[in-house]
Amino acid sequence: MRKFSLVIISAIIFSLLFMQQACHKKNDKPIEVNDFSATLARHSLIHNVYYQVSPRDRSIELTFNKPLDQSSIDGNLSFSDKTGMLDVKYQLEVSGNKILLLFNDDFELHEGWQYFIKILPSLKSENGNSLANNTVMEIRTLSKPLLSSGVPGNDSTIRNAIACISDIHMGDVRATDNHYCWFGKNKEALEDFLDYVVNSRQFKKLVIMGDLFDEWLVPFTISPFDSGYQITSSRAYFHAIADNPVNTGIISRLQGIAVNSDIELVYIPGNHDMLLTREILDEIIPNLTWAGEDETPGLGAYSPMDEIIMEHGHRYDFFNCPQSLVNPDHMLPPGYFVSRLYAQGMMDQGSAFKGTNETSGSFEFETAWTVAYLYTIAHFGMPLPQGDSANILMGGIDGYSLPMSFDGTRHMYAENIEDLWPATQDQNKVPVPAECCFHAIWNGHSDLFGAATTEYILQPPAPTAYKVIAFGHTHHPEIKAYLENEKIISVYANSGSWLDADASNYKVRTFLSIKPAEWTGSQMDVVSLYQYNKDNEGDHNYKPVLLGEESVETD
Repeated sequence: MRKFSLVIISAIIFSLLFMQQACHKKNDKPIEVNDFSATLARHSLIHNVYYQVSPRDRSIELTFNKPLDQSSIDGNLSFSDKTGMLDVKYQLEVSGNKILLLFNDDFELHEGWQYFIKILPSLKSENGNSLANNTVMEIRTLSKPLLSSGVPGNDSTIRNAIACISDIHMGDVRATDNHYCWFGKNKEALEDFLDYVVNSRQFKKLVIMGDLFDEWLVPFTISPFDSGYQITSSRAYFHAIADNPVNTGIISRLQGIAVNSDIELVYIPGNHDMLLTREILDEIIPNLTWAGEDETPGLGAYSPMDEIIMEHGHRYDFFNCPQSLVNPDHMLPPGYFVSRLYAQGMMDQGSAFKGTNETSGSFEFETAWTVAYLYTIAHFGMPLPQGDSANILMGGIDGYSLPMSFDGTRHMYAENIEDLWPATQDQNKVPVPAECCFHAIWNGHSDLFGAATTEYILQPPAPTAYKVIAFGHTHHPEIKAYLENEKIISVYANSGSWLDADASNYKVRTFLSIKPAEWTGSQMDVVSLYQYNKDNEGDHNYKPVLLGEESVETD
């Protein structure tokens, strides 16, 4: 059986490698007409759509493939933005086959902005070549890098960005003491980041996109509810997590942000805290904005403006979305029980293995369950649990009072989970339901870009497609542009996680900074992915380090 599972796992890994696609094209692709071409040689051409320029640049250099007739340049080249022509903002310097747009001292490029260079066919080379048609070259400036609070020159008082984090996975004292918690080593970094959100004066909202608390990672030999720890309900469980000394500094900072009139704190529930309610969270962090969906417990979404949508991402995950139809009066999905097995391995080994406990694959339910089950056992070197033994202690969580077995749990879901999948999606308000389980099982892996594309870009539930879709859940920080006909339609971004580094295959301490056009005056929403790092191991100061950025027109 173990050999069989490794074959399946190898197939999954091969499929993932095969399906990876690069988003950025760094090579210049000149505009070519009749052997006369122009390019911005100093800058990268992104997605064959626009040239990327720093807002700090003081000039832009056009390079032609032939020497120019300098007498043909005047009146046949223009530089503009949304406000109109910017001809009085720069001087032209011409030499051979190059034209330099040299900006005046009183002019600076805006950050996260669109500019256009237009070349008319009347501009010619020395031998009379010209472009056959009007040619427009699009330029987009990067957003200015976020500065650490307290850095000289960081005197910003313009809060025009949204910070998004997710997947912190804080546990209670038992989880910390028994080494089955994913969070702990990044405690200081997260405390510093929350101070930074306030003190840097750059953010107008902080959105936590789920899994701040972790009620799932509990070894199956430990009861989630235990009166010896004063934990007899989910309410008590979440309070116990908040009261864990590892987490109190984080909770106190979130409490401060929630009452700060300059910043709105928003919470979207995830799968590992799907039993969290508005009432429970309000007891722990009063005055925050709850973005959970009261009609669909365990889920939530937040839209700060019409073209931006944020979720945790488990709504589209077959193994990890609320499954309240499979076993009436209960909502925990199969992924919960795989997490219990994973936590057992963490406790027994004293540490996590790099990876994720989220189930993945492209198989029907029982095969996917078997892969996840045996994969976890193989990586921890655990003895195979007695499948028919009622050894999963429940203690009353989600209404399960009696111990359960792994075989019994598998059979419970396998009996009707696939048949009920259409109704489950309907109940969970999936905008575009999947016809079969294939894609929903795949969505449990490290890439929700496909789900974002299907649900919010190709067949949007709104009058127009969402321009920015932000998820968490996968722990995989990434940012991708969706293009049609060499035009960027939408941007998908994942906020990653704040797990301990030794518990993840991906970069940790990551967050999104979203600057909506509505707040910046631009024509574009700009989405940046950052990691919160120290310069050196012994350094006490953290700073945001840019990992990637995409922008999308809102008009």
